Amino acid sequence: MSDPEPDDPVESARAAVIDALERSAEVYGAKRSYGRLFGILLFEPDPVSLDALAEESGYAKSTVSTAMTTLERFHLVHRRSLPGEGKKAFFEAETDLWYVFQQFLGQEVAREIRIMSRALEEAAADLEDAEDERAEYHLEQVRKLQRVYDRSDRLVSLLTSQPLDRLTDLLGLSGGSDDR
Repeated sequence: MSDPEPDDPVESARAAVIDALERSAEVYGAKRSYGRLFGILLFEPDPVSLDALAEESGYAKSTVSTAMTTLERFHLVHRRSLPGEGKKAFFEAETDLWYVFQQFLGQEVAREIRIMSRALEEAAADLEDAEDERAEYHLEQVRKLQRVYDRSDRLVSLLTSQPLDRLTDLLGLSGGSDDR
């Protein structure tokens, strides 16, 4: 994709957002290409094919395909079929980022909480039966972690069950005139 014309404010704004999305992807340990491709889709009013994404981004079709699979897994893009296009895949960006966040929390973070909670439960049971002098200290550490994971589980449940407006109202962040 060529640089935007300096006197085209729409293209300049688009390029600035896409550049920021590339950098944001990197912050989360993802490839810059994922942020760029999401950004391209974000500004497209209609679903875009892999070929068109490859052409606009300058990436190989295989790179675009891999990126779309990953972005789909994280609910950032949706695969669509269009009438008359056969099996050709088209993609569109998910614009409700609260939904994306809720899906990530409800699937990825909740899975990590379940894994850790099971491991901590087993460790606590083993440590309660141990007669080693280190067991008491280790059990204390495990119980601290259990409390953190129990609270985290409740927080994830709350965040994934409520619309953003409701949560921001509850926290006093609704954007009313009394905002600081």
